[in-house]
Amino acid sequence: MRISSGRRSAPVYFVVGMLSLLTVDQVHGFQHLPIRTTSSTRIHHGPSSGSRAQPSRSHAVGRTTRRSCTTSSTSALFTIGLLDATVATASISATAKLLSSIGLGGLAAHKQNLLDASAISALSRLTYWVFQPAFLFCSVAKTVYTANNNIATGAAGLSLRALWLMPAVAVVQIVMGTCIGRLLSKLFGLKDQDEIRNVHMCTTFANSGPLPLIFADALFASSYPGIQTQVAAGISFYLLAWSPLFWTFGKMILGTEDDETETKVEEGTASSPYIGKRLMKKISSGFAKVRSPPVIGSMTGLAVGMNPFLREIFFGSGIATPLYSSLQTLGTAYLPAALLVLAGSLVGGSSSNNTSEDDNKRSTTTSAKGIGAIATSRFLVSPLLSLLAVFWIRQLSWMDGPTKSILTFLCLMEGCMPPAQNSVILLQLAGRTEQAASMAKLLTMLYAGAVLPVTILMTACLSISGILNLV
Repeated sequence: MRISSGRRSAPVYFVVGMLSLLTVDQVHGFQHLPIRTTSSTRIHHGPSSGSRAQPSRSHAVGRTTRRSCTTSSTSALFTIGLLDATVATASISATAKLLSSIGLGGLAAHKQNLLDASAISALSRLTYWVFQPAFLFCSVAKTVYTANNNIATGAAGLSLRALWLMPAVAVVQIVMGTCIGRLLSKLFGLKDQDEIRNVHMCTTFANSGPLPLIFADALFASSYPGIQTQVAAGISFYLLAWSPLFWTFGKMILGTEDDETETKVEEGTASSPYIGKRLMKKISSGFAKVRSPPVIGSMTGLAVGMNPFLREIFFGSGIATPLYSSLQTLGTAYLPAALLVLAGSLVGGSSSNNTSEDDNKRSTTTSAKGIGAIATSRFLVSPLLSLLAVFWIRQLSWMDGPTKSILTFLCLMEGCMPPAQNSVILLQLAGRTEQAASMAKLLTMLYAGAVLPVTILMTACLSISGILNLV
């Protein structure tokens, strides 16, 4: 089986969208289930770790009855521990929301001039230049402001020292992802270079912003708003490292670097003044690769949050508060715009009449082996390696128990997310519409198949971290 960027199949995408909407309707009955902390997630604060648990009331029951009860309760605990109802609802709802958006976007793509190639390209540029930078600026600035305010007032919350661990975790997970991708590409026998690039991109960069925020909102917003705020803060700091690496290293992986960034200069001798010009050109080119709008948004937000004067004018009743509010409004368009780009690329990208011959030659196909390599990395190897990183976090003596639980959950959650949907935007910005369509189809299949593994992994994240016991 190969996924190619060939002709679009409108009925297929219509069915995907409708089935997604039906899925949301089917799980709606679970929305009001409370978060249930199973025995695997409870932290017992006894006098010592070796203390014996108190016997239950069924301890005096006969041996036969006790065996029967033990068998049934073990089965029940296994079922609940493997597929927690709340986590399952959050996972299915998040994935169904994405697939529903793809289905609706697919319908829009069939309307003439509504979501055609030029519209997708314009939306990609808006996302890159406006929506995502605004989102990152507001989230980072608010996070740092809140952390500084907590220090000043003595309120509970993640400290800046703890938050700064998240960019380090992001770098480690990205490096691990690219190493895993290279290894699995060889183990699965992948030969096509474009397919290998897609696999490397999907194993290196996960959906580290929108989807974790959706899960944090679904799991904690109603019952544990304090935890939800701290988890969102950790995600914002994770993106401080993720965003620069995605928009620089990601371009290198996909081969979309602008060839014009390295401007040719006249040849000269060792004593020629052109040597200095060439050096300055290379330095300027290096800065240009890092100086992307999302990175500028993150760094500017960090500067505002760290500077007392800027905090004063941007938050509260400062003169820049209206500017912050307007940027916050623009930032809310980031996720819908990214979903529309993904949907439009999936359905309408290959139908564009403006696709160049060179782009057609570069269209990418992904085999079943490639999908298997990505799934193995994202839902097996990466979670296991993230678990090893958790052991290091828990050895830090300066960190208290609640902080360790939150950072453990963040590290594990970021390690089990499906691939980043922004890869489609990156390809659209480079004018690779055929590659973007192929990547969109690949991501759609991966997201649809991720419901069960992500549900199980998120349940494990809650269990191992013990984050639900902080209330």
